[in-house]
Amino acid sequence: MAFFDSLREKAVSTINSVLQDKKTPPGLTKEQWFCREYSLPDGEVVVAENAAEVAVISDFSTSAYKDLNNPEGRIYLTQHFIVFRDAFDRRNCSFTLHVSTVKKVERLPSKSYAVALAIGTQSKLTFTIYLVGLRSDSEKFAQTLKTVLKRNLPNVKKLQPFVQTCYSEYLLFKNNISSEKIESVPPGGLGLLFKFPGNPKELRDKSKMKLWFDLFRVDGRNLSLVKTPMFYRLIRVGLPNRLRGELWELCCGSMYLRLDYQDEYKEILEKNLHKKSLATDEIEKDLNRSLPEYAAYQSPEGIERLRRVLTAYSWKNPEVGYCQAMNIVVAALLIYMSEEQAFWALNLLCDRIVPGYYSKTMYGTLLDQRVFESLVQNTMPMLWDHITKNDIQLSVVSLPWFLSLYLSSMPLVFAFRILDVFFLQGPQTLFQVALAILKINGEELLKTDDDGSFISIIKDYFQVLDQSAHPSSPNPKYRSITKFQELLVTAFKEFAIVDDEMINTHRNKHRDTIFQNISSFVKRTELRNLPKTVNISSDTLSVIYDRFYSVVQSSVTVGSGSSLMDFNAFRTFMSEICRWVKPESDSGPEDTVFLHHLFSNWDTEGQRALSLSDLVSGLNKLVEPDLMTMITNFFDLYDYKNKGKIDREGILQISEDLLYVTNPWKEGYVLDDITKQAIENAVADEVYKANAARESNDGEILIPSQMDIDKPKFEGLQVERYLQAASTFIQRAFEYAQPEEEELLIKDLAIDNTISHNAALNPNTPVFLNLPTFRMVILADETYELLFSKTLRESIQLDTPLDNKINSMRNLRDMFDGLLADGRKVANKVRRRMDSAASNALHSNNNLSVNSSDNTSLKSGKSKIQEEEEERDDDFGVISIDEKDKDLLLGAEAQVLMDPTVDNASRTNELKKFHDAEAAAGKTVHKFEGDNLIEFET
Repeated sequence: MAFFDSLREKAVSTINSVLQDKKTPPGLTKEQWFCREYSLPDGEVVVAENAAEVAVISDFSTSAYKDLNNPEGRIYLTQHFIVFRDAFDRRNCSFTLHVSTVKKVERLPSKSYAVALAIGTQSKLTFTIYLVGLRSDSEKFAQTLKTVLKRNLPNVKKLQPFVQTCYSEYLLFKNNISSEKIESVPPGGLGLLFKFPGNPKELRDKSKMKLWFDLFRVDGRNLSLVKTPMFYRLIRVGLPNRLRGELWELCCGSMYLRLDYQDEYKEILEKNLHKKSLATDEIEKDLNRSLPEYAAYQSPEGIERLRRVLTAYSWKNPEVGYCQAMNIVVAALLIYMSEEQAFWALNLLCDRIVPGYYSKTMYGTLLDQRVFESLVQNTMPMLWDHITKNDIQLSVVSLPWFLSLYLSSMPLVFAFRILDVFFLQGPQTLFQVALAILKINGEELLKTDDDGSFISIIKDYFQVLDQSAHPSSPNPKYRSITKFQELLVTAFKEFAIVDDEMINTHRNKHRDTIFQNISSFVKRTELRNLPKTVNISSDTLSVIYDRFYSVVQSSVTVGSGSSLMDFNAFRTFMSEICRWVKPESDSGPEDTVFLHHLFSNWDTEGQRALSLSDLVSGLNKLVEPDLMTMITNFFDLYDYKNKGKIDREGILQISEDLLYVTNPWKEGYVLDDITKQAIENAVADEVYKANAARESNDGEILIPSQMDIDKPKFEGLQVERYLQAASTFIQRAFEYAQPEEEELLIKDLAIDNTISHNAALNPNTPVFLNLPTFRMVILADETYELLFSKTLRESIQLDTPLDNKINSMRNLRDMFDGLLADGRKVANKVRRRMDSAASNALHSNNNLSVNSSDNTSLKSGKSKIQEEEEERDDDFGVISIDEKDKDLLLGAEAQVLMDPTVDNASRTNELKKFHDAEAAAGKTVHKFEGDNLIEFET
């Protein structure tokens, strides 16, 4: 016996190792993949796991059920869940047990297993866990379980109010099965007020409710339900109306979010009551266009519920806000769900189940359309050839199916049947049903040659889904099979091979192509909608766009255009393009004052964040070439009340910010034009002297390879000049500032003889600086005039490539080396000096005698030379900048490689007959005994 136990343990261990090595989808960590695989909230982490056998018993289990072999598999423990799945087939037995439902845990004596645990739950289920493997591992699992249960004790209080909202608990309580006292009927969907779609008798709603009641008694419910083969069968035959909402949220996992955040939905609505946004405006436009065929959405009650859910989600996830088709999906959820249930289901839909479907770019939907085309090409090549040959746009037909989850394409009663399976197995359902639609209608579709007739055939098919699929069959059982039942058989039997793994493979294949196309389209669209920027070229705007989204780390999959830049991202952005902005690691609080002024001034919406439009508009002002306009723009930064006045504090702040902005020049590691001009003149003088001293002069000007220039001298002169400019600004600003109340100022001066001779410096005498005075003070200083006319603008390199940062360190030695390397420029300047000197000497010899008047004329001649040089400085003083390559590659459309084609004989055989309906139906149609329910085995 021990031999067989050992063999069994090895087999289970081998199977579980295979399960553990299952490839994690790209882009997800193992923890994220685990949460998605078992529909757990993000953040759950496996803290213990072990091979195990499980027995699940309830007070209502039959003896035959108790005698079943215990399923073998692997059990996982996270912070809030106990998860088990069968090693061979998860549909055989699996469960996700919330630890809050655990009422009792005891250790059982066992000779065959290392550790045996009995776990009793709130739903009166007893889970007997037989841990398989090394005793040390089993003991560790048991100890970790004890720790998890203790840590979760504070969360147990959430369980009681939560089960009051579950209809499954209410159903059992009313039938004296549950010990939980349910005080009132749990809230439900609009169907309770406006009736559920379809005829309940034809849908056998009561019979389905009875089957689920029996399952709840034996296998648990809501937070402690065990999924057995019967669970999957009942999902496939259609859910009862009153339980549909609860089972949807259980299958997709939004139930766990609703448990953890029980008050968040109400809090969001209360916090944002009466607030308006672009999303709320868009919601209002679509409210009356949401499932108009359903009576609830022609009434205030239905419209108000829909408005609240959509609005709450837009505030919770402002990055997405509100997007196309979201109203249709939420309207459908609200028929079967309460507002809170629909809110959390919508969160999970957008974030996990179909990410990118409901976003500004619909990235997920467009990607899946390309995946769908690939699947059609692979599974129905003859039909695909026909589609491509006639240039039929398949995505035009199928996009509404995926985007609205079939809710806007087929009658609601059938769309909800598809949603039953969709919430259970995810987006693969959408592909399976879409492929089945094409295959069933394949023969008719092969006769079409344009989009219109193609769409018409599918549209007509959706209108007759309730009709018999085989009306002429002699067998009455086959005549009772509807086209919709045939569709389900085809989707979940013939296309069962289309699973998540296959879909992810195709997604990975086409993701880059779709991303590039969407990114290019979004970029062009957003750049086109930006405000006009006369000072920034279109090519530079493209670079700014790329840098903006790289800094805010936005992704096109969540919808470009709505991302906002906070202050930290703004500082990073500016440090990459401005010489005077230090990186965050090298700066202190005093270095951000001026940036805060810019940030606040550019934040037109007052939301403490900048949109791309705000940033571009601000930068356009910052690189203004017109001197007077530039001074005005700087003045406006401190005119907080928009009265054309800057008070005493504002003047002091301007002086401090000017010191900050001019740091690169004030510290001497960046040169302005005044210093450059002085250096050029010094270099030219040295070269002139060297060439004038040559004995033979053949007209060629020699440029020495090295030159002794007093570097500290020029550094010191520039630093001194900027410090002097700052001091002069403060002095002149207060000297020419105007008193706030002139009469009061004069009166005070007459009474108080102790006031300083400069009354503007007295804090008791308020003064202000207006724009004309500010301009006068700036223009009175050569350094600051140059700063606003040129220096500041040139220090901002908006077209710096994304992968480079601006080089703000250019010292004087670099300047000297550049001048010597540019020998032509120096030679031209020296030649003009030599020509002027020779001309002047010749003129003096011919016309002037050596006397006092000669000296005066000579001095006059030198003055003319200097004036002539000043007039010519513009000819050689402009620094030449090489133009950068502006041919930015925005991503060309990649050519999609066609899969290898199959031979013509195979294609002909494939579509010779799309299906044998009677044979397929004969193999798949079953009935539940006593309930007359049709069930499709897949």
